[in-house]
Amino acid sequence: MNKQNIYWQLYQDDPILKPGFPSPVLADPSFLFPENCTDGLWHLFAHNIFGVQEFLSEDGVHWKKRKTVVWNAMRPFIFHEEGTYYLYYEKYKFLHVLMSWFPYRKWKSRIEVRTSKDLKTWSSPKTVIEPKFPFHKDLRFGESVSNPCLVKFGNKYRMYFSSSLVYIPDCGFCEPKYITVAESTSPLGPFSYFSDPILSPNEMDPFCNLGAGSIKVIEWKGRYLGFQNGIFWNPVRKESCSAILFLQSEDGLNFERINQTPILGPTGKGWKASHVYACDVKYSEAEKIFILYFNARDKAHWTQGKEAIGLFVGKVEESKGTVGKTANKPAKKQRPNPKKKISKPKPKVKKSKRK
Repeated sequence: MNKQNIYWQLYQDDPILKPGFPSPVLADPSFLFPENCTDGLWHLFAHNIFGVQEFLSEDGVHWKKRKTVVWNAMRPFIFHEEGTYYLYYEKYKFLHVLMSWFPYRKWKSRIEVRTSKDLKTWSSPKTVIEPKFPFHKDLRFGESVSNPCLVKFGNKYRMYFSSSLVYIPDCGFCEPKYITVAESTSPLGPFSYFSDPILSPNEMDPFCNLGAGSIKVIEWKGRYLGFQNGIFWNPVRKESCSAILFLQSEDGLNFERINQTPILGPTGKGWKASHVYACDVKYSEAEKIFILYFNARDKAHWTQGKEAIGLFVGKVEESKGTVGKTANKPAKKQRPNPKKKISKPKPKVKKSKRK
């Protein structure tokens, strides 16, 4: 039997995508490998303060903006199956994201989806998730469902999403409080909601004591891996933080941490000084590598902070040997070998000229 060791490492210290004027934010990336795209290019979706934008790349590192795909929307997630692309996102009212930074403005959002066959022309939007249960709402801050992530489970589709809100004083805005699930027999719904969250903040948890943040889930080696950005108060720095936690599950509902500490967190200085936020993750079988795009914030408060997108890589190494009951579990994080270069993400298909 083989034992897997995953070595996590930043691809580069600097962000690979920065926000463009006048938005101080470029956040919540979701991407497609080039072999899953009709033009043979990498596609990445992320949001600024105006809506969801699309970016193209030949190597997964150097990106150019293509267009704004959806206005007044945020936190996109792209899903591909049998020639159809499904773009999910959190939808809000015109200018609502700007007005929500001011006191006494309640938030209200829903999750919509648009479909495409070519990543150029998109269908009309369809609402798939709305605030329904009490834990989707907060009397003070509003009603929120956000951070969609669709995963196929056999003949069903499971939608992971964040719900409700918690106010973070030093940021001056709200973050997601819970993570929950809904299921359907179609990517377009209708979805049946689970009546309780699967992840909640816990005041005793050093990395998730304010809010559960968001999660991205992928199937790998017969298990489900979760990448959660917990929101927490750091008593040493005396400020809020967010960091990416590495989880695993056998059923996709009950998660435990592979690493007791985050695999990627704020540095206290530079472009990711304050918070490391939501991510999207995919695994390349050919290169035995995880590709993880994330966004990070340099300063907490909304009047000062900026957010950009970075690249994090997990190199998988397998060693033959006798392993016990944990043989199929990813091993705990080990320190990256500085002499071992992590390979650059590369398209697996012949490049085609951009049209």
